[in-house]
Amino acid sequence: MKRALVLAVDYGQKWPLNDIMSSDPRPDWDSIISSDLRARLIAWARFFNDHMDWETGLFGSEERRAWFDREGVSLLSALQDQAGSELTFELRL
Repeated sequence: MKRALVLAVDYGQKWPLNDIMSSDPRPDWDSIISSDLRARLIAWARFFNDHMDWETGLFGSEERRAWFDREGVSLLSALQDQAGSELTFELRL
């Protein structure tokens, strides 16, 4: 059975996959995904932390929210393409 990971961002989180919160060994991301995908994952988490209001849960504009959601779906697809043979992923927006 493949290990299942959640793609989501929480406040203050710099890496948007829940492997950072697990006692299981972290995947060797450098050998599994491209450096471009790794950078996009980090940028997506940064975007969340830069724009999500921790009190209201809003991004400040519908355009920002829509971009965040679209990029999350795109990242999920890229993760499935690049690491789907080893891991499964679930997106939580």
